[in-house]
Amino acid sequence: MTSPLTPPQPPGSPKQGMHPKDKRNLLIFVVASLAIWFAFDHFVLAPRVDAIREAQLAKQAPEANLVAVATVKNADAILPRAERLTESKRLAIDTPEIKGSLSLKGGRLDDIVLKNFYTDLENTDHVILMSPSGSEGAHYTESGWLAKDSSVPTPSAETIWSVKGNDSPLSPANPVTLTWSNGAGLTFERTYTVDDHFMFGLTQRVINTTDKDVSLYPYLSVARRGIPKDFTQSVGYEGPLGYVGDDMHEISYNDLSDEPVQTFSALNGWIGFGEKYWLSAVIPQQMSMHTYRFQMVPNKKDPDLSLYQMDVRGDEIVVPAKDSVEDASHIFIGAKKLSLINDYQDTLQIKHFDLAVDFGVLYFLTKPLYIALIFFNSLVGNFGVAIILLTFAVRALVYPLASKSYRSFAALRKVSPKMAEIKARYGSDKARMQQELVKLYETEKVNPMAGCFPLLLQIPIFFAVYKVITIAVEMRHAPFFGWIHDLSAIDPVSVFNLFGLLPYDVPSILYIGPWSLVMLVMLLIQKHFNPPPQDQIQRDIANYMPWIMTYMLSHFASGLVIYWAFSNMLSVLQQALIMRSMGVPIYLFSPDASRAHHDSHKQETEKALEAVKKDLENDQKPAEEKV
Repeated sequence: MTSPLTPPQPPGSPKQGMHPKDKRNLLIFVVASLAIWFAFDHFVLAPRVDAIREAQLAKQAPEANLVAVATVKNADAILPRAERLTESKRLAIDTPEIKGSLSLKGGRLDDIVLKNFYTDLENTDHVILMSPSGSEGAHYTESGWLAKDSSVPTPSAETIWSVKGNDSPLSPANPVTLTWSNGAGLTFERTYTVDDHFMFGLTQRVINTTDKDVSLYPYLSVARRGIPKDFTQSVGYEGPLGYVGDDMHEISYNDLSDEPVQTFSALNGWIGFGEKYWLSAVIPQQMSMHTYRFQMVPNKKDPDLSLYQMDVRGDEIVVPAKDSVEDASHIFIGAKKLSLINDYQDTLQIKHFDLAVDFGVLYFLTKPLYIALIFFNSLVGNFGVAIILLTFAVRALVYPLASKSYRSFAALRKVSPKMAEIKARYGSDKARMQQELVKLYETEKVNPMAGCFPLLLQIPIFFAVYKVITIAVEMRHAPFFGWIHDLSAIDPVSVFNLFGLLPYDVPSILYIGPWSLVMLVMLLIQKHFNPPPQDQIQRDIANYMPWIMTYMLSHFASGLVIYWAFSNMLSVLQQALIMRSMGVPIYLFSPDASRAHHDSHKQETEKALEAVKKDLENDQKPAEEKV
């Protein structure tokens, strides 16, 4: 039964579809609707949401957007660290991994020294991570409360705290509580704990003895004056960083110069400063709304003294009359040991705390290699040997790819005389030459590109190993046998002074050590094994490439040079075995066969070229002469 709105159709006629104009109108309607929706969302809805969020933040803390920026009295007077440490009374800190002190003025953690890490190979000076404000390289943490009512006194950087109980050093077995009363009915307490490694616990308590409720906001901050002296922009990220909500933020010092204040809010997160091997981060109570801020305050007189502050502020906490409240947090100051950071991530439920170790975009390769390297070192007790074991493991994993490459190279060496004949015969006709070469490849079942792609796939593994050796704090100052005392540094000897036998030093750009020479020999052998490129420019590049690579890699960490040298050794052995199995003579190991094969190869090529020459000359003769 047809609808009264449906026009009658002739019997047997097909069902009519949508009219073309109706289709066009429907498409225009959909596109216009989407455009209006996106415009409304971008220009109307999003600004309203941002305005509401800003209004909520302003309502939460009307007198202070976030955390007061740390200030320094007489900031231009930079005094020695030791002198600044004597300006206020301090409480000692002593753990198996760190030593230092806690300033009772301001209650800051501003004196942290690593016991097991040194600035040099002679182990004379310990690594210093925290220094007081007003000293060179000032770097410190601060914590406290902001009051919603500005008339309510709260602790500041000038507050003098008292120690509850005895003055025994803060240690894993001895928590310390500091106390201060504002004289208006509020007593503030801070209880510090510390574990055997690098994690401090901080519990901030407020006791309200008045008859009125008080609104406060807990905060934590970590600040530093200027950029660290040993700051580098090389393999691993260094600078302000934090994980907030579901996003990792690496906001560099230059980014903060362009945009001095950047703010984020979330239920989970941590924020701080990452260096090549070290991390200082504040970690508020998780699953609680906090606002995280990256900030830079320039110093107009001396840009090197600009203040960089990473801070986090919690939501409003109401302290009821005749009652008390607490806020718990943590502070990490120490070395970026992945196993330790993973433990903290699990036990303290710190989301993606492991991202403090910068494994880069190849993390799916870098992280497993890092774990494998640490495992091998636990077996042998020497990172140099661990690198060699890692080399064997990597070569075993890429064996199928490498085997395919080397078989392709060996096959190309066999057909190189025929390739030379085709290029000599059809050199003037590029299209015909390519057709003949393709036919040759199909007949001989070789593929010139088959040897390149598997080798290209190994390049990311090389960069991943480079990343591991560069950023792993366990590799720092790790010795090998002989003259190498730091696998994370370049080889300390050079061929240009006979490895130290001659009584003069050479510039660092000329440091080419024994392991670099081993690598060079392996690269030259590989070049000899591979089929020579047909193009002269490519041949010249192939001839110079081993020397260029050796010079470049010799200025990388010696651990990477050792890895590359052993990797090339294994490649040479694998390629030699494959060439023997395919009947391709190995020149290096058989001089007689090398000369015989070379002479035979030369004769075959000359015969082919002579035949091509005669054919060409015959083609150029007049027809009657040919007859």
